[in-house]
Amino acid sequence: MAAALRNFPSTRMHVVGITGTNGKTTTAHLLAEILRAYGWKTEVIGTLTGSRTTPESTDLQRLLSECEGNGVEAVVMEVTSHALELYRVAGTTFDVSVFTNLSQDHLDFHLTMEKYFAAKAKLFTNEYSKRGVVNRDDVHGQLLLDTMTIDSMSFGMSDVASVRMDARSLEYEIDGVNMRAQLGGQFNVMNSLAAVSAARALGISLTEIAKGLGNATAVPGRFESIDAGQHFEVIVDYAHTPDALQNVLSTVARLRQGSQRVITVVGCGGNRDATKRPLMAAVASAQSDQAIFTSDNPRFEDPKQILADMERELLPSDRRKCLSILDRREAIKAAVQMTQPNDILLVAGKGHEQYQEVAGLREPFNDKEALLEFFELLEK
Repeated sequence: MAAALRNFPSTRMHVVGITGTNGKTTTAHLLAEILRAYGWKTEVIGTLTGSRTTPESTDLQRLLSECEGNGVEAVVMEVTSHALELYRVAGTTFDVSVFTNLSQDHLDFHLTMEKYFAAKAKLFTNEYSKRGVVNRDDVHGQLLLDTMTIDSMSFGMSDVASVRMDARSLEYEIDGVNMRAQLGGQFNVMNSLAAVSAARALGISLTEIAKGLGNATAVPGRFESIDAGQHFEVIVDYAHTPDALQNVLSTVARLRQGSQRVITVVGCGGNRDATKRPLMAAVASAQSDQAIFTSDNPRFEDPKQILADMERELLPSDRRKCLSILDRREAIKAAVQMTQPNDILLVAGKGHEQYQEVAGLREPFNDKEALLEFFELLEK
């Protein structure tokens, strides 16, 4: 009804939907840069643009209608499993839909991985999409390719050659065309490949795509390297699932040199999937020289209980290199104080967020701002 009231605005623009557990925001950001360089006036709807990653149906159709009225030619939209299950994108037509990956998240809502995948798979049907672009390297992506009935194309690491990357940039070749972007991390190779593949599905040449990708910079809070003149590497990332944290720490491991230590600050959200808490702790402790567990939007849960859940299944060998500091600001301060020259500090979980949600209240807080504050104290 909301779409009909606005006369189905998505049918008169190039609308791309991006779904998956991790990588939606970065892929949307990269694709938007490509489309803008191609000459299309482009808007993004997602995690960085509103209170919900995918707006409620009435808000979404109003936004799409406003985009059309403002001469927008393309809209790149993050589409969550909640949005698909709760009909927020009903009545929306996607020229292309992209599947990034699937790993454990939102089981407080979906209950099982099978139901979680089924919710994502709804996007890749004639009801919503004309064409699907799918990560074939992901087991659920391959399952989607095997079962979907709409036109499809796939992408994977075998598409690229001569991959080079560091904390701030990446570069690779695809079909003989060189691709570069000013953001780092192995997982961002896949995110950029998703964006490149979606642009190709829209009929844009690789040469044109390379121009747009070269304009792209790091997304706030997504493997964001913080440089304030400190004598160690600092990365802020939104990783809040076991798989995302594993991907980030695996990239950090590839970047470390010699005796560099890795120090990780991480927490788990309250009133969300509690089964991933010990998994997050296990990843952080196994992949770090020092892990500090702390609060991350405890909401209406007792923060002490969340930390206890994280610590519950730690191996004795890992427990010895883990600390729990309830206050996130104090946890970041402790991490900065224990970091030695040339170490790598990762602060994970909140990324771009500007608040800490406690007992129904949103208190102002940002990881990057806290880090810069402590760097200034160190300098003094």
